[in-house]
Amino acid sequence: MIGESSDGHVKVMGFKLYYRAFGRPDKGTLLALHGGPGGTHDYLLPLADLAQFGYRVVLYDQLGCGRSERPKSAKYYGIGRAVDEVESVRKALRLRRVHLFGSSYGGALALDVALKYQKNLRSLIVSNGFASNALVESEWNPHTPEKLRRTLEYYRAKGDLLNPKRLAAKKALDRIHECRLEVWPHEWNYTLQHVSEYVYGLVDNSLKGWDVTDRLPEIRLPCLVITGEYDVIAPKLARAIHRGVRGSKFVNFGECSHLPMWEDRVAFIQALRNFLDNVSASPRKRP
Repeated sequence: MIGESSDGHVKVMGFKLYYRAFGRPDKGTLLALHGGPGGTHDYLLPLADLAQFGYRVVLYDQLGCGRSERPKSAKYYGIGRAVDEVESVRKALRLRRVHLFGSSYGGALALDVALKYQKNLRSLIVSNGFASNALVESEWNPHTPEKLRRTLEYYRAKGDLLNPKRLAAKKALDRIHECRLEVWPHEWNYTLQHVSEYVYGLVDNSLKGWDVTDRLPEIRLPCLVITGEYDVIAPKLARAIHRGVRGSKFVNFGECSHLPMWEDRVAFIQALRNFLDNVSASPRKRP
């Protein structure tokens, strides 16, 4: 259930970013980071369901993405700058301490934000994310059909990413590991159709060698780690985050892949609500 929303642009680090907000912060505010890199906030709209339970939900398009401003200079794109952008969005919208949610690449970004700006967060939720970029590229989901894996590895090694056989294999893989619904949500299709390849390339390059696995114990926040049994980002990576962040909670949606917020929406929102309500009911302690 998505309620009424407010939206607009906010000036952040010299550029206008588009945001949408739902609900009132009676219990707190959830600030959500989309994936990609280069995606849009649209596929995260199920999070707005939390508004009916007393949470303000704020979504925004990162710089160069969706409806936000799109400067054409490589210096504006990279995970380092994106970390400061998240903190600047929080300040510009006067959100106080937030529950930070990150999906996919947004989950990796959320981990980096927590490592730098932990004092400004109430909790951390990493959904289908990762702490090591190298593992994303090397670890296959154990449910991946061997034939598909071999085909994709073959054409990746050749650098022939537009080969029809490679594209057909990728399409089949997406139906297993990206979204397992027979009919894909409009919001997910919209995000896929509006991914900025420019942003993707630059931010992806900044992730080469990015690995915060050894720093995860520095995060001393209530933390929820979410994965899907069929996730394109292998559940093994989510378990590594769970082990690294002491006291974190772990949820594996057994019939879902990369989009449990759509594939099992009711259970997903309930898991978030249970976690957030528990944090809200606990005495507030700064990390």
